[in-house]
Amino acid sequence: MTATAAIPTRDQVPVEETWDLTKLYPTEDAWEADAVHIRTLRDEIVSGRGGAGESVRALANILDAQAAMNERIERLYVYAMLRRDENTADPAALSRFDRIASIATEIGESVAFLTPEIIAIPRETLRAWMEDAILANHRQGLDDLDRNRDHVRSAEVEAVLAASGEIARTPGSAFTALDNADLSYGLGHDENGEEIELTKGRVSRILQKRNRDARKEASEKMAAAYIDHRQTIASLHSSSVRKDVFYARARGYASARDAALFGDNIPPAVYDSLIDAVHDALPAFGGYLELRRRVVGVERLAPYDMQVPLAELDEREVTYREAVATTLEGLAPLGERYLGDLRTGLETGRWVDVHETVNKRSGGYNVGAFGAPPYILMNWSGTRQDLYTLAHEAGHAMHGFYSNAAQPYTTASYTIFCAEVASTVNETLLTWHLLDHAASDRERFAILGQFLDDVRGTLITQTMYAEFERWTHAQIEAGAALTAESLSEEWGRLYALYHPAVELTDAAKIGWARIPHFYRGFYVFQYATGLSAAIALAAQIRAEGQPAVERYLRFLASGGSDYSIELLRRAGVDMTTPEPVRAALAEFTKRTAEATTLFDAGAAQPHSRG
Repeated sequence: MTATAAIPTRDQVPVEETWDLTKLYPTEDAWEADAVHIRTLRDEIVSGRGGAGESVRALANILDAQAAMNERIERLYVYAMLRRDENTADPAALSRFDRIASIATEIGESVAFLTPEIIAIPRETLRAWMEDAILANHRQGLDDLDRNRDHVRSAEVEAVLAASGEIARTPGSAFTALDNADLSYGLGHDENGEEIELTKGRVSRILQKRNRDARKEASEKMAAAYIDHRQTIASLHSSSVRKDVFYARARGYASARDAALFGDNIPPAVYDSLIDAVHDALPAFGGYLELRRRVVGVERLAPYDMQVPLAELDEREVTYREAVATTLEGLAPLGERYLGDLRTGLETGRWVDVHETVNKRSGGYNVGAFGAPPYILMNWSGTRQDLYTLAHEAGHAMHGFYSNAAQPYTTASYTIFCAEVASTVNETLLTWHLLDHAASDRERFAILGQFLDDVRGTLITQTMYAEFERWTHAQIEAGAALTAESLSEEWGRLYALYHPAVELTDAAKIGWARIPHFYRGFYVFQYATGLSAAIALAAQIRAEGQPAVERYLRFLASGGSDYSIELLRRAGVDMTTPEPVRAALAEFTKRTAEATTLFDAGAAQPHSRG
């Protein structure tokens, strides 16, 4: 399957390079039967309403029933999502997904009484019951629930808050529709000078090409679309922030940020220390910007110069099987157990849906359901980036694989704060492996360039986003308004702070309007903390060997059996201190110096000014 071949239909792809969803449900009829049965499980829980506090046995019974129901909902949802993403034009698959989404919302409203009912149990009684062996699988969840005691409302209010979820999604849904369907960027020119209709995907590709005139035009035309709609987008953005503030206040949190972090028991100091550590490193970040300026070959960088890779990547096509072999070689430091399990999943377990097919969802991700294999969606085009995507998603897959094997359903799921660690450890180990085996200075510079660009995009840029979110929510909480003008002014201030050597253009100032993650408040900072923790753990694995590997594998198997900060501390990184972030930034600075030396030695040539 070559990158230039016509897009195949699913029946034209080798079955061994598609995922095997029969491990979730052997037939669609089996899914239908479970979708009907799930309401029976719901009814069993509802029939016990009012009895959770009668005894430890009564509490265990209702929690066991809830866990069984949630496990079924998860399996139904994952199967429906994967079948939808196989063919996004399949009406039956779309209908199936909509059905389970509606069922999940309906059930969530029906059982919203349970949390307030458990909270009504006196703390001393609940704590005593938690020591009973019959609640062992629910101990972490009950501890977390008790921790949230002051933020749980009455059963009636909880039901209203649960039902309001559909309304709360409106700002994000409206932005998605506007951003993906309604905005038009007009006509532009590709890197070869051919006139084309600009789309989000085409602009993204042009911004990665060496033709600076094409990059400038594409950037400005895309920015113009957001500038033209800035008042509408500002209203949606403000509504989303107000939604976060409303829910935080409804539950008695001091701020929306506190509410977002409290869920995973993340101290607010982690958020602030991330921003402070990156601020401290911004002078050193100037070395990267200077290298980029020299590579691009300009007197001063512009925002449209920031996406083009520092080095042109090897255009040689990488087959999926070659990528599997390279990934396994790169992850050798994780030991034979990890490699053996991953090899089975990738080579014979049919974890991966490899190829782009007609109407298949774009991009790549990993998802899983308890008691079933992890599943990885890819759209293989044969690039080095595909290799990294495979390693990244394999990290997520192995996290779920080991967690599901070691934990009961109730503690198998892990937080986003931890999730990005497993994927980025794999990427980091792969990068170091490729550097160790680079065949030339040119190849080494290309690998370093990709690493630096990834760290810049993940650690530096996402921290800037996090600082912007901190400001927007503080504005609403202080009674101020968020307008297109104030949002652009603050975004411009932060952009200049984080990119001191880059021209501050109108296109840069409207950048806030293009970020879909802002409709999921206080989410993006976890990319930066995850990368920092991952680099620290990967360094320990390379330096210490087996002791660090054992700590890391225990972390993967721990799922959500404890709070994220504690799980990472046991693995070897303390995210309550700025040290992991500083260490990641130090690695970035060191690799920048190495790449600069290679550039000075002629490992890459400056871009032409065309």
